[in-house]
Amino acid sequence: MSGLIDTSDEKPRPVVASESQDSSTEDVDASPSPYPSPSPLPLSEVRDDTGPPNGGLTAWLQVAAAFVLYGNTLGLINTFGVFIGPLYDAGHCRMLLIVGTIFVALGFMLTSISTQYWSIFLAQGVLTGLGTSFLAIPSIAIVPPYFKPARRPMVMGTATLGSGLAATIYPIVFQSLQPVIGFPWTVRVQGFISFALCLFAVIVARPRYPKHARKRTFRNLFSGAKLKDPFFIVYVTSIFFNNLGFFEPLFYLEGYAELHGGAGLPVTRYLLAILNGSSIFGRLMPSALSKHIGIINAFIVTTFLSSVSIFYWTSVSNIAGSIAFSVLYGFFSGGVVAFAPVVLTLLTDDLSYLGTRLGVLNIFKGIGSVVGAPIGGAILQSSGGYLGMQLFSAFSVLATAVFASVLQLMAVRNTDRSAK
Repeated sequence: MSGLIDTSDEKPRPVVASESQDSSTEDVDASPSPYPSPSPLPLSEVRDDTGPPNGGLTAWLQVAAAFVLYGNTLGLINTFGVFIGPLYDAGHCRMLLIVGTIFVALGFMLTSISTQYWSIFLAQGVLTGLGTSFLAIPSIAIVPPYFKPARRPMVMGTATLGSGLAATIYPIVFQSLQPVIGFPWTVRVQGFISFALCLFAVIVARPRYPKHARKRTFRNLFSGAKLKDPFFIVYVTSIFFNNLGFFEPLFYLEGYAELHGGAGLPVTRYLLAILNGSSIFGRLMPSALSKHIGIINAFIVTTFLSSVSIFYWTSVSNIAGSIAFSVLYGFFSGGVVAFAPVVLTLLTDDLSYLGTRLGVLNIFKGIGSVVGAPIGGAILQSSGGYLGMQLFSAFSVLATAVFASVLQLMAVRNTDRSAK
């Protein structure tokens, strides 16, 4: 079957066109370029209108760069994506990486010397938040142009391992060092680790742009990104609901376990680390599953199982059940994290507009993340129990699977229409 349901490289996808940059540049090559001859290219980027190399040292270095950037950004709210995405598409990836690295490192260092709430808020909340928002778009967008569609689930899933690994290691580092060297130096050590990793990304990242990228303006970037595309709108809606319910298990897992057989047990403190560690394996799911049932179908299955794991959480009554839930939810939610950007590349005809689309998507992800956990907390406080909050989280993630199913039905209908 053709269209979105087919995951091979060999057949075109009529619904979303080609996912390489070949399709985005055919019209440009067919007529004389209106732009002046480009100046010599800096070593910090690649300008190439040919198809993705689908491998090689430079391509895999982009995966490595995305890996460490994911480790320092994902899970923190990005509310400036609507501006940062177009900056990436306009050719300013290097600037975004440098500024983001500096802001994140400074945020850690200033947090280590903060003694008042307002100073912690400015250092950790504002400065580090701004830094991660600068890094978030490049962490996703630098990889897809280097690989053909069938290989993207594997390489993009590999890149997202960075967030799961960092989310596992950073808390353990903090809990291990804080009693020994104190809070200030523990935060500084984490800052040095973050700075070193981001510096590696700055050095090796080579964003792959079409030759005319710097000639774009914000206006034509937003128009070219096709933000009113029904497929994109349904996809954004599905991701919004995922983020609406995604964080409640992370925030309330240990508290729930304390009340259900885990009080005073050392393992209770490590449930979140277990969840994040399990997500590392879940992020490899896109490569294996999408080969057999297609990318969107695999996304539907993964989000559905993620919601099922939260429904299971409502029945947990002992520490063994809490550990099992940590493993299950970590695995399937990790798969959702890895699948989401792969689906967006599938829906984006021209990858040179991927940054702009990611920026708009991050706005709605941020809204879902900001309001989801407080709503869950309000339900918990008003009901006096965890069940309402758990069901809110589970049904929110289930709504993601529902909208992803709508997306697949739209794809099938469009494919059938194109075949006639």
